[in-house]
Amino acid sequence: METYSEHRDHLLRSIEQDEEEMRVATHELTEAVRFKLDLGERIKQSPLTWVIGACLMGAWLGSRGARGLVAGQRSRG
Repeated sequence: METYSEHRDHLLRSIEQDEEEMRVATHELTEAVRFKLDLGERIKQSPLTWVIGACLMGAWLGSRGARGLVAGQRSRG
């Protein structure tokens, strides 16, 4: 059977581990938010590049749908 002191030490280690996990999760969340903000800044710096890229992506996706049915569409016959 665990003594009071052993139980207390176990709880303290568990709390320290939880605190470390919380720090890691907070850091990851902060990095994710920072990345989203950085993406907006990159678009602001060179919007024409992003517009061209979006048009090319749309053309590519559109050409895939033109060769066959796009997922979820029915043929009109």
